[in-house]
Amino acid sequence: MTEHIQTRAKVQEIPSVKTFNALLDDCMISSEEKTLMRMHYIEDKDFRYIGDMLGYSEITMKRWHHKILKKIGKLL
Repeated sequence: MTEHIQTRAKVQEIPSVKTFNALLDDCMISSEEKTLMRMHYIEDKDFRYIGDMLGYSEITMKRWHHKILKKIGKLL
């Protein structure tokens, strides 16, 4: 399994919103990137919807997500 897929599985298993938010705060990512992660994992929104809300394309959101997972993977 590739590293970002393993990290994604770990992120999905985080037991509480508080723990999830603490992880995002520990990671060096922008507020928009934190919003993307919260919308995707907490609000269960897809990347097309998130892109529409943030003013970016779906593919940009997927790229950001992949980049963020790499950063988070270093913390887990």
